[in-house]
Amino acid sequence: MISKEILQDLLMLDDSAGGMPDAQLLRDYLTSGMPHGEPICMSLGGTWDRIAPGLAEFLSDTPKSAHGYQLSLHGLPRLRTALAEHLRSVHRIPDSAARGRDWDVAVAWTGTRSAMFDFGRLVKDRCQRPGRRPVVLIAGPAWDYAGVFSPLGYQIRYLPLRSTEGFLPNAAELDRIVAQIDADPAAQLALVVVNAQHNPTAVNWSSGFVAQMLAVAGCAGAGVLIDDAYFNVHDEGVKPTSALKMMIEAGSLGFGAPWLAVQSMGKQFGSSGWGIGSLIASVETLDALVHTYRLHHTLMSSGMLQHAMADWLQSPDCAHFLARQRVQLTETRATAEAQFVKRLGYPGSAVHVGECTPYIVVDVPPAYAESEDTAHEFRTRCFERTGVLTAPIWPWPMPKPEAAQPPQLRLYLGSGISGVREAVRRMADAGLVYSAVRSSEVRE
Repeated sequence: MISKEILQDLLMLDDSAGGMPDAQLLRDYLTSGMPHGEPICMSLGGTWDRIAPGLAEFLSDTPKSAHGYQLSLHGLPRLRTALAEHLRSVHRIPDSAARGRDWDVAVAWTGTRSAMFDFGRLVKDRCQRPGRRPVVLIAGPAWDYAGVFSPLGYQIRYLPLRSTEGFLPNAAELDRIVAQIDADPAAQLALVVVNAQHNPTAVNWSSGFVAQMLAVAGCAGAGVLIDDAYFNVHDEGVKPTSALKMMIEAGSLGFGAPWLAVQSMGKQFGSSGWGIGSLIASVETLDALVHTYRLHHTLMSSGMLQHAMADWLQSPDCAHFLARQRVQLTETRATAEAQFVKRLGYPGSAVHVGECTPYIVVDVPPAYAESEDTAHEFRTRCFERTGVLTAPIWPWPMPKPEAAQPPQLRLYLGSGISGVREAVRRMADAGLVYSAVRSSEVRE
């Protein structure tokens, strides 16, 4: 839930919030007096009050030197060391894979999205063949990779993930799509995106399927982007598949095309606004990325955030926080599933909980599932009548592909058990249950 004070601070003194639909809705809700209580934002994948407590405290201890320019384009050296130790531990990277030889790490201090964009430029420069249209292969529904790569001239090709198949990626379908791209004389598979802890479906891809994606890229001479935004955000007892570890092992065997792995620290520690993350690649690719492509638009900043993150990663409180977060996420996911089934009347097949990321996917009630317009009507009515803000499974700003499956909702679990219970209570009281009958009233 978002307090009135937070909303006032973020929205009320600025009249430019209309560019983001959720921001405008939240400002209108605040202006109307918050009629249903504090809004429950299950649409955006972040919160404004759940930063790891110890991490926030480290900000008060940063040295004066942290407020000036950094002197390394790779980022603060002690944070790079802390990131390397963190990555080696959580991904179980063997000591035989030497940092500085088989892989290296740099700091992203402007978020990982901009690093993906720069990597897309690098891949086009190195891998695109004359007269061929570069294609990026993505498993969808997906995060907004299209918004990153379409402006660079990439054609987006989706490997469909279907709720009727548990959102599991289909290996045979992957081969068919790659064969279709190969058969087109005007196209070239130039980039493969691997998101093994999949946003938004919460499925932890198998190591076998990840290996197939890496093999597909290797055979095509395509670059690989590993998006590990939620690698460390999963239920208790789950062993997340490490695409990074597999990529490092493949690279040591002579993987020829460029590869990059990005991992957000903000998603793990409730600090997405910091924009701090890690960029992992071969030494040569990483040097080119940070010394050429990233230098086109950014200089060495955010030293105070980098210092605090280095202190946090080297603190025992960091591991304790992640362990507690896994327990809380497991309990919240189970609560969400039970509440949608018991209180809102959803069949079990209409609630897709997964085991990683802080998301679940639920079907739009059948009366509102005729089209994207009726699904939008449901989301609008839900917020107007309850203060619960939901998101389509293809979230803003990404348009849903025409061939995508019927409308579904991606719900963020960051509000915890109490937030989920309150959201479901409000929806039940408002009659927004699975069997809801759509009224003849149409709201624009």
